[in-house]
Amino acid sequence: MKLILALVLAVGLSASCSLGESEATAYPLPSVAITIELPTQPPAASGQGCATLALSPVLIDWDSTHRVVSFGGEKVYWPYGYSARMLPTGRLEILAPDGKVIARDGDTVQFVGPDYLHVCGIG
Repeated sequence: MKLILALVLAVGLSASCSLGESEATAYPLPSVAITIELPTQPPAASGQGCATLALSPVLIDWDSTHRVVSFGGEKVYWPYGYSARMLPTGRLEILAPDGKVIARDGDTVQFVGPDYLHVCGIG
């Protein structure tokens, strides 16, 4: 009888320990790429020039858990038309206006422009 009671108690404890884990909501990655907000500049006036200074390179740091991207601590405004997406794998891609992937999370990017708030191009 004591053996049966001990077995029931062990099973009950085991179930209650795993109960907290099963109640936790798992958030799976999406099955398709999703758009991530990327700060961009407004459309430039036609013929407007841009200083071609090479800015210090920055590291693209993507936190897929919180869906936050940072650029080496700099506030960067990408040229108009650039966009970002999170892939089903959780990786981030930065896209040029033509849809070509120009950078991924973990890449170092060289910007061109007078400052990070007025980026004219990617070097």
